[in-house]
Amino acid sequence: MVSYFTIDATGEGTNFQKEISNMMHGFGDNPNPNAATVVLVENIVLQQLRSMLQESLNNSTMRGSNTITNYDIIYLVRKNPVKLKRLHDYQIKLDRIDKNRQSTVTTPTETILPGIILEEEKEVTLKKKRTHIDVIKEIDETDEMSLIKFDAIDYLRKVRASKITESMSYEKYEAYHKARCSSFRSSYGLSKGFVKLERWINPNKELKINSLALEVLCFLAYETVAEIVDAVFLIRQDSKKKSGDPFSKFEGGYFCNPQSLNNAVYIKSGYEGCPAITVAEVREVLRRYFTPRSGMNGLFYRNMSMDLPVRYIAI
Repeated sequence: MVSYFTIDATGEGTNFQKEISNMMHGFGDNPNPNAATVVLVENIVLQQLRSMLQESLNNSTMRGSNTITNYDIIYLVRKNPVKLKRLHDYQIKLDRIDKNRQSTVTTPTETILPGIILEEEKEVTLKKKRTHIDVIKEIDETDEMSLIKFDAIDYLRKVRASKITESMSYEKYEAYHKARCSSFRSSYGLSKGFVKLERWINPNKELKINSLALEVLCFLAYETVAEIVDAVFLIRQDSKKKSGDPFSKFEGGYFCNPQSLNNAVYIKSGYEGCPAITVAEVREVLRRYFTPRSGMNGLFYRNMSMDLPVRYIAI
């Protein structure tokens, strides 16, 4: 089952269903995610990314440029210092990986003539440096990101992964590790890693997107899948609420001390402790997320005919 959103100009289908299936499993879903749910999540991520690109195009046009850069994408995240902090840490990890990879490149021990740069050395020297951290420092003028010392959501994701892998065998843990390593990046090389992603979100080549912007989009797409899975667990937690006990849903749940996660209903130790996420649960996530708020965006506000601001799950 392939959505019409994933058909490019050549008529070939491009999708990330396998990658999204692995990501959902890595975030706590069943080892065999529901196929219909994976397709729905894929369409959600695709629509979110294309909305980001449209807004980023408006920002780049205001700057007098027709190319979408990483600055235009990161500018959308400027009001969420937590996500800026995650992107900052993500960039540091990528730089560390590239540094380790460059250190393993074999270089000749002797040079024929001094001052001559060989072709292999020239490729490493002229490699374009990523500037996400510089952009984040430029946007975060009040330095709010430095005040964030602890990311509770990221910590709870790690606790959930720890609970899932408690009683795994070596073979199952190896499969789970591969699922945790899945992303929207086809490889680690800048020139090869985002070809599939660009073909997915920009099949007709209508937009000019540089590799740095695609790298940020890769991060935001990954966060979108993670936020959807986290929200599904919150919905399952709400479904366990006992009548007459308003604090029952917090017993062994999302907001409690991690030591009490042994009693959690939706986080069980073991490889198959979690039932597969259903389409209805994902649709309930969307309903709760996109329901107009009270006040100016309420259902009976007199200016309701005006366009409501676009909301992004990952931001």
